[in-house]
Amino acid sequence: MQTTSSIDDLRTGLSGSLFLPDDDGYDEARLAWNLAVDQRPAAVAVPADVPDVQQIVRTAAASGLGVLTQPNGHAAARDLSGIVLVRPHAFDEISIDAEHRTARVGAGVNWGRVLQQLKGTGLIALAGSNPEVNTVGYSLDGGHSMFGRAYGLQAPAITAVELVDASGEFRRVTDDSDPELLWALRGAGGLFGVVTAIEFSLFEGDELYGGALLFPADRAADLLTAVFEVAAAEPALGLSFGMMNFPDAPGLPEPLRGKTLASVAALHVGDAASGASRIAALRSVGAPVADTFRAFGIEDLAAVAAEPTDPMGFEDWSSATSGYDAQSAAGLVQAFHDASAQGLSRLEVRPFGGALVGGDRSHAIAAHVAAPAYLGASVFAPPASALGETSAAFAPLASAVATTPATGNVATLMDHRATLADAYDEESIARLRALKSERDPGGVIRAARELP
Repeated sequence: MQTTSSIDDLRTGLSGSLFLPDDDGYDEARLAWNLAVDQRPAAVAVPADVPDVQQIVRTAAASGLGVLTQPNGHAAARDLSGIVLVRPHAFDEISIDAEHRTARVGAGVNWGRVLQQLKGTGLIALAGSNPEVNTVGYSLDGGHSMFGRAYGLQAPAITAVELVDASGEFRRVTDDSDPELLWALRGAGGLFGVVTAIEFSLFEGDELYGGALLFPADRAADLLTAVFEVAAAEPALGLSFGMMNFPDAPGLPEPLRGKTLASVAALHVGDAASGASRIAALRSVGAPVADTFRAFGIEDLAAVAAEPTDPMGFEDWSSATSGYDAQSAAGLVQAFHDASAQGLSRLEVRPFGGALVGGDRSHAIAAHVAAPAYLGASVFAPPASALGETSAAFAPLASAVATTPATGNVATLMDHRATLADAYDEESIARLRALKSERDPGGVIRAARELP
């Protein structure tokens, strides 16, 4: 098998670009969003159009190579040797049909651009809070947002997917044309082709209210308890609890610099008055260090969330959890402090529930979330050699979450150690395996989230 020759030949046939390990530009093209990941694919392809994608897939298959799509480098961690990495930057279309409440988005488009296009429509997409996250990748992997408790995950909102399949054929997949494949694409989409565009439903959201409250660390356990009490009382309110060790860095404002703080973020689909009443119990926890709640439009979602938007190095850990009362909240907060001594930077807990539990699994593999809540944590800026060697920082959290066990998760939230079996039940995994064996028996198409 003439692998090198075939890939070299591919370069001359593409309208786009191809980078091999010895080429200028390869090191930049292969970068992951997580700068602690040193991924080295067999080649990086930047197709200009659908025929380019077809040629990439067919050449890779003939050469014994896999194909993995990674728009911005998120969810990177698996070994990419023997894999052609596809960057679909050229697929940059966006169209909004406000009358029919649908959007069409190319595989190279990030959420920030989509949210700007929704300005003034009175409609929202079930977008992630970071504007630099790719719309298509997020959607295909489930897509949990602060709108999830009101409207569910993003994946079930997908109405059509255009892709090049493992045989190199271009296909438009809908519920009418191929319901079984669309079921799988709604949550495990990276396994079945190089997606070039998706279409999805939009939702009502003319008025939005949200922001964050920051408290001293000694209020953390009471705040976490209150978050789950409010979650039970307000099933449509988006909620996220966090703890953060802020560095003593000159660029940070004084209330944050060198401090450990607890926080709660919330998002309400509705006006400011009704939103403020729904978070009153959170404000009663104590005097906040900061309060950023305000009314806003969908185009300002990223500014309200205020997440970092630049690549950085980190190591993540995640788990499902059954939720928190006063006793278990105190245990988790203590675990955070114990883990901080080992280098832990941040902790996040997101209650699920609401619309996330009621979806029809026959419509989408990611139709609903079984677990009551998600727990995630990060070590920021570990040295490149330390990826995967930060287990000491996560051990206290693993012990704590063992007292609040749960199963099921959302693929977009899981760390790189997880497989799709951590998100979906055995019946769904078996159905996925059967479909993968039928549609891609050679295993040409690879995904960040693997089948176990």
